[in-house]
Amino acid sequence: MSYPQRSTGLEYLGFPQDYGPWTYRAVPDPFVSSELARLASAQIITGKATMTSCVSLQPCPDPAERSQDRFIVLEWDGWSFAAVFDGHGGEETVDYVLKELPSFVRAALTKALTDAGATPLALSTVSSILQSSIQAVDDALTNVVKQLFPDEVAIAALTDEQIKSTINDPSNSNNLAILRCMRGTTALVSLVDPKKENLWVASLGDCQAVLGVKQSNGTWDATILSVNHNGMDPAEAARIRKEHPGESECVKSGRVLGAIAVTRAIGDHIFKLPSSYTSRVFMNCVPGFRISSKLEDFLPRVKSPPYLCALADIQHVALPPSTTNICGAFLILCSDGLVDLYKYTKPRRPALKDIATQWVHALGERMDGNFSKAAGGEDVDNAALVLLRHALMGGREDPDRLAQMLTVEIPWRWMDDTTVLVQRF
Repeated sequence: MSYPQRSTGLEYLGFPQDYGPWTYRAVPDPFVSSELARLASAQIITGKATMTSCVSLQPCPDPAERSQDRFIVLEWDGWSFAAVFDGHGGEETVDYVLKELPSFVRAALTKALTDAGATPLALSTVSSILQSSIQAVDDALTNVVKQLFPDEVAIAALTDEQIKSTINDPSNSNNLAILRCMRGTTALVSLVDPKKENLWVASLGDCQAVLGVKQSNGTWDATILSVNHNGMDPAEAARIRKEHPGESECVKSGRVLGAIAVTRAIGDHIFKLPSSYTSRVFMNCVPGFRISSKLEDFLPRVKSPPYLCALADIQHVALPPSTTNICGAFLILCSDGLVDLYKYTKPRRPALKDIATQWVHALGERMDGNFSKAAGGEDVDNAALVLLRHALMGGREDPDRLAQMLTVEIPWRWMDDTTVLVQRF
């Protein structure tokens, strides 16, 4: 079926007025909403303890611009594990973490339960398991590189050709190990106990976790359980400056060393190891870096690494008692792309708390049954799809804007990778 072609400047994404215009297809509802569900691979994962709605979207058709977001939903003997990872600079690190982190957490949790026997695990024990598992995954990346190149003295003793032969030989795994240190990812992890009494959220980076809870008077409250680990956060910027006294550019223009937005991540070892690892090892690796900042601009600022860390913040909350067939709480996990879609909302950008409240109220009304089915007729049971559609349309019913976001013909990505999970308890 053919649709009219129109033009857009995507002003609501903050593009300058002299950009564009670009052509898009004016696909009407319900077809554009169906296309959104397809492009976002909308699905619902039903487990014994929870039901999780999932979407993940990068509408740019260029294979080189494919999404670096990842997510996973698992259950282990009644424990519910879910995670969102926002990869950057390449896919090697995020794919590694997607595979390894759940195993680290499960192994540590199983050991703790075995050691505890009939005694319930302390809440702090579970918090420590999440925090130490995330750190251990990052340490594992570091250890492989240090096995190949123990220190700066060892690197200095090698020629560039010797280094290249060590890390670029296709017959061994060294190349992938180096690439995993050159790329990076955030991590947002949730864990719920078998009785659905306790929820833990571990945040590393700038993904968002929001808990919606129904109060006794029937209203829904939103609580942000994640922490924004980026250079724009005053507490994070102050922490890094305290750790690197006398280095005025350790945080520059809201970025670590003026180069990277997040202050905590797995991987990104160019910000964690001495600069010789970057100039002699990482820069000799094939394929090379895929980052927007120029290495020569910020590498001279690397004086006392590490500047990034992999220490996750952990939040624990007690969940309200569940009632049969009635949803009293749900958890939203999302990459920062969902929040960024509200960045240029007029007349002003809403605060994160306001956005979170919008999300919880919108989903709470649907779960209560107090809603009119959207014009697009989207599957209201897929709560993550509801939130994604809401954000793409700027918080209002605007199917034409949705069509622009999905079909605009631009040769590069026009929005960030966006992943949303909504887990009902």
